[in-house]
Amino acid sequence: MIVRMNDAVNTDTPAVTWTADLPTTVELVRTLHDLDDCWTRADVERLVDARSDWKIRRVFTDILVVGLQAELSWPAGAELFLGATEPKADTFRRAWVPLLQFRLPTPEEERRTALRTLSEALRAVGAPTTVPTAADGFGLRWQSAGRTMLLQANDRRAWIAIQPHVREVRHVSPELPAVVAALVPLLHDAPDGFLPAEEVRRAVAELPGATAAFGDGYVDISTADPLCVPSFALRASVLRKAREGSYDVLDLHRFELGPSTLEHRRAVFGEIYRAVCAVLGEPTMFGGGPDGPDVRWREAGADGRLLRLLCGGRRVRLETEPAAAFEQDEHNIFEWGGPAGGPDGPSDFPRLPYSWQLHMPVQAPGGTADVLPGGRLALSLPHLREGLECLLAAWIEQLPVQRPGEKAMFTIAAPQISGGLSVTYSAVKGVLLRVGPRPGDLDEVAAAMTADGWQPSGRRFKAEYKVPTEETAREVAALITTELAARGINGDSGFGLGPGHITARRPGIGLSPQLADHGFLRVTGLGLETS
Repeated sequence: MIVRMNDAVNTDTPAVTWTADLPTTVELVRTLHDLDDCWTRADVERLVDARSDWKIRRVFTDILVVGLQAELSWPAGAELFLGATEPKADTFRRAWVPLLQFRLPTPEEERRTALRTLSEALRAVGAPTTVPTAADGFGLRWQSAGRTMLLQANDRRAWIAIQPHVREVRHVSPELPAVVAALVPLLHDAPDGFLPAEEVRRAVAELPGATAAFGDGYVDISTADPLCVPSFALRASVLRKAREGSYDVLDLHRFELGPSTLEHRRAVFGEIYRAVCAVLGEPTMFGGGPDGPDVRWREAGADGRLLRLLCGGRRVRLETEPAAAFEQDEHNIFEWGGPAGGPDGPSDFPRLPYSWQLHMPVQAPGGTADVLPGGRLALSLPHLREGLECLLAAWIEQLPVQRPGEKAMFTIAAPQISGGLSVTYSAVKGVLLRVGPRPGDLDEVAAAMTADGWQPSGRRFKAEYKVPTEETAREVAALITTELAARGINGDSGFGLGPGHITARRPGIGLSPQLADHGFLRVTGLGLETS
């Protein structure tokens, strides 16, 4: 199920619209290139006070919008958007300036001509690196000690993205940001996804205190911090036919042996994720599943590639894949997989490629997958319990890192549940369930539901898990399926798990509605039909 927001097309606008004329655009990008820090509200106010054309125009919960032109072009002139680190925060984690808008569908040649014109003009600003894997071959990257600036595009628009570099890490090696800044762009930009050995030698030679030991199909990279060895390594994937003397997997962290906690895994992945975003910009697709986070930067087009940031087993790694073939393989798993033993056997939710994905086609670089598989439907209440547990566990660990401050929710609807059973998760408030009373004597119903784990809340009942732990997903899934069974919903009754009997409605995620961040959330691991 794909849930889209504000996907309307305005046919009255031209196919390609420039936010400002080309000379003005170049000067605006030059100004952005030369900016000092703009990552606190005080920094922004200082910059606005120093420029007569700049003005703070709109302030939202998680977005600050600065107008960059006194005389406006369509629709509001050039604007600098700054995304807060968390709701109502006065610090910012990214910034972007839209430059081109493409009406859907824009003729491909017209779109590419506009991108080429923009890219060639912006090469006069500073000394950018060409990024052929971004903006349809016309991408640019400007790196400095404090930030990365990028020209990015998708089929709807082109923009300048600015990401601050990570200045401090607490849960991984302090050398990690430097290693990421040196190697991650090379792997992202590598022809056909394979990073040549000579590029690795050159990059490591420029890292202070770093050395590289080349072996058969791998490179171990040592830095000035002895504690990080052997955290950084480049490898040729054994699952792909790699070119000799080139690499397509970058290990960024290895967890120590022994049990790891939810908080530690989330903190480690969060620092690595932010360091990667600092040089590549925001990803094309957020998401993950039972094996851990799976964040993707995707090129547009049939011959594009995926760069995936993964956390599974004991490693956090980046790896490249040919997008079309890889996505087709995933589609086949969803399409042709399933529980081998039917309703009475174990489900395959724990083995799905991912439980959820969030794609922001207006703000995300690159393109959408050509094939988007559906989800796996639960065949019984035990299957549904497994699916819910996998999905909730993924959200609890992955959502606060990838979409800080936002929330995910869905409502289970069935004839036996008046008003539905709503499920909401946010990093701030934890997990909250709400449901109406069961049919029957009110006192007896209240006693039974309280015994199962519900708390009276006005005319409804609620269950709260304000500080989710490793066990929360299992407990929530058990409470939900127990409640469904108590209302006569199971795989054996006339009201089974089929469409029309028990479905999920309004699956969604908080998406900065003031900014109209068009996007869709896919809950492939939910286990229910969605409507």
